[in-house]
Amino acid sequence: MAKRRDPGGFPIDVDPQRRIFVNRNLRMTSIGAIGFDMDHTLAVYKAVPFERLAYQKAKEKLVRLGYPRAILRLTYQPDFVVRGLLVDKARGNILKMDRHHYVVRAYHGTRKLPSEMRKRLYTLKRRIGPGGSTYATVDTLFSLPEIGLYAQMVDLLDKLEERPNYRLLYDDVRAVVDEAHADGSIKRVIAKKPQRYLEDDPKLPVTLDRMRNHGLRLFLLTNSEASYTGLIMDQLLSGKVPARPHWTDFFDLVVVRAGKPGFFGRYGPLRRLSPKILGTRKRSRERFAYSGGSVHALERALGQGGDRILFFGDHTYGDILRSKRICGWRTAMILERLDDELRQLEATRARRVGLTVLRRRIDRLAGARDFLLQAREGQVPQAALLRFLRERELAGGRRQIPKHLEALEEELATLGRQVQMRERRIEDAFNPYWGPIFRAGRETTHFANQVQEFACIYTSRVSNFLNYPNDKYFVATHVFMPHEL
Repeated sequence: MAKRRDPGGFPIDVDPQRRIFVNRNLRMTSIGAIGFDMDHTLAVYKAVPFERLAYQKAKEKLVRLGYPRAILRLTYQPDFVVRGLLVDKARGNILKMDRHHYVVRAYHGTRKLPSEMRKRLYTLKRRIGPGGSTYATVDTLFSLPEIGLYAQMVDLLDKLEERPNYRLLYDDVRAVVDEAHADGSIKRVIAKKPQRYLEDDPKLPVTLDRMRNHGLRLFLLTNSEASYTGLIMDQLLSGKVPARPHWTDFFDLVVVRAGKPGFFGRYGPLRRLSPKILGTRKRSRERFAYSGGSVHALERALGQGGDRILFFGDHTYGDILRSKRICGWRTAMILERLDDELRQLEATRARRVGLTVLRRRIDRLAGARDFLLQAREGQVPQAALLRFLRERELAGGRRQIPKHLEALEEELATLGRQVQMRERRIEDAFNPYWGPIFRAGRETTHFANQVQEFACIYTSRVSNFLNYPNDKYFVATHVFMPHEL
């Protein structure tokens, strides 16, 4: 029996945390192939154990670089860094921006900058954002332990050095984290006990199996090397569906060491690998495993290209933006922490409704104040002024306007303080340092704007597709301009 659906197109009996959200209409019947990144897309890591491991390995490498051994005593703070932030490498600051690139929160290391200093440092006189050498984006979950360590190191160097070089510090932290991933320091630990670091999603194999059975070509496109890819995918998929005993049975093609995002912009052939390197001995799959290459070679191997391909990834620039803008692929962004945001949205619903009511009251009072200011300047007819005062049960005539204005200003100031207090309480429910990932007051964040612009659809995990039919037509909600409302 088909699931009942609400007017928004969501299955009524599906938990909101398992829904798929739509930025751009996507008709699944037009898709011929579906691709997947591996880390943080198909492979979902247990956040705190995985991040703490990367954090610990990075600390050890920094000490070997000559940084003080005191950093070994630092402990990881999982809540301090979230996705979508920006690092000011020159000043040692971490920033949260709204979609207009206005900095709404800022920390120097782990210490919050006073509002006056934040506004003085980050005005709109010059554009603040990624793309230059001064700012770095926190656009992937791999970055969280790195930036958490960087913030703590800023605090430490402020105590030890008169003029710390925050840019050099950032480059060193970035380098040791990259090295820890590249030299096997992290992967060797995970390989010993993968179940300690990987989330088990029993619906993932079923989801991929259903996609294959529907006639879709599936491919894996990962920057990880073959041995690690085989280890992780074997843990997640092998032996979970009788018809597909080995994890490679779920895919038509696997590309390891892809070198994204460069993969999407370069030319070059796919380098064939022996299927044995991925743990399978099937002769029928000998044209199945590849390394490196380019998107053009991949599309030729698949027999699909452009908007006939839907690609799942978690990295804003490395997966989603490049595949969409350069290749014309349709995009599905995996946002693991979306679950947490949705839970807090539900938990704070009553508070947010109350805040909306309060803001509307402020808007009405501000409108009344503006009317009285016009009346004081003689821009309002006497009859209209008297009607206005009578409807609001305000005594007197034009001479009483200053008194009414003073009362309105006092009430607006009081309500403004209430709004600020309620906003802080709501934001702290999401994250005590940064508030919601996707919202900054009445505005969306810079990160939310990226998700809206680059991802055709987004969701918390690949297996959420099980809640929808294979031929689903995902329809975006109607977007209004302010004047249309």
